[in-house]
Amino acid sequence: MESSQRDPSVPTVHDEIAQGLKEHPARKGLPFNILVTVTEIGGSIGLFHLARGLGASDVASYLAGSIGPVAGGLVIWIRARKFSGASAAIFAFTTLSAIIALIGSTNPKVLLYKDCATTFLVGLIFLGSCFLARKPVVFYFAQRYGTDGSHEGMATFDKMWSIYRDFRTAMYVISYWWATLFLVQAAATALIIRQASFSTAYDYDQILPLAATGLGIIGSIALGRRSARKGQARGAVTLPGSGGAKGI
Repeated sequence: MESSQRDPSVPTVHDEIAQGLKEHPARKGLPFNILVTVTEIGGSIGLFHLARGLGASDVASYLAGSIGPVAGGLVIWIRARKFSGASAAIFAFTTLSAIIALIGSTNPKVLLYKDCATTFLVGLIFLGSCFLARKPVVFYFAQRYGTDGSHEGMATFDKMWSIYRDFRTAMYVISYWWATLFLVQAAATALIIRQASFSTAYDYDQILPLAATGLGIIGSIALGRRSARKGQARGAVTLPGSGGAKGI
């Protein structure tokens, strides 16, 4: 009985993934991703305040601000011919923030509590995506910022998701990490608002998101490297930025 031999001239899916990561690294798309992110977040804030300055109502200003994330998602669609989950997430975050800001009292401390509510809901989105969506939110951010943003680069992440269990696990674990940070940040800020003066609470309201983001990035890198070590032990492709890539 003859044993089937794989033609070495035909690349395996692992070879294709490794080549895709090599040809479409994050640094190659860094200017594009920075531009799109500024368009989405900066455009949202800028258009909202521009509309307010021109005398538009709160609702109309909110609708104007939502153009930023939509424009960013359209730019990515034109470049990559793929739906951007990251743009959808940014749009959802911006929408939540605007809706909560427009609801209820405008008392200074209430506004700070509204920030807490927004952060809490963002944490729930990260957590809920692990159970209710096909892929966790973190996957879409990794797909966008871990590649050059091209169709081929983002498609490489789709292949990694389909093939590598360790990669999928890492995306879920990192999503849980960010969800925990947002939920803890919201709870801690609410406690500070309750017990401190407005000026002190305001300062913490500005500082804690930066601290949470810093911890999120550091934790994501550590978890990604841990997954990479497990992947290397299995002979699987590693996460971008965590080392090399090799086939099983």
